[in-house]
Amino acid sequence: MSTPVTQATTHPVRVGTIVWGAVVLALGILIILSSQLGLDLDAGQTAIWFLLGAGVAMVSGGVVKILSRKKS
Repeated sequence: MSTPVTQATTHPVRVGTIVWGAVVLALGILIILSSQLGLDLDAGQTAIWFLLGAGVAMVSGGVVKILSRKKS
């Protein structure tokens, strides 16, 4: 007996996954560069700016997704 072949389901990439990945990557690069170049950065203020940018990116990504659903 053979089993029927099913089509692979695709999962759309979520905006939050991309945004949080970018935030973690950027923070990692910033920490490495600041330690190597001797930069004096305020960690709290830097984190706040990154979180603000992440929030804006996720909200705008959600709005774009909602607007694209309405057109379909």
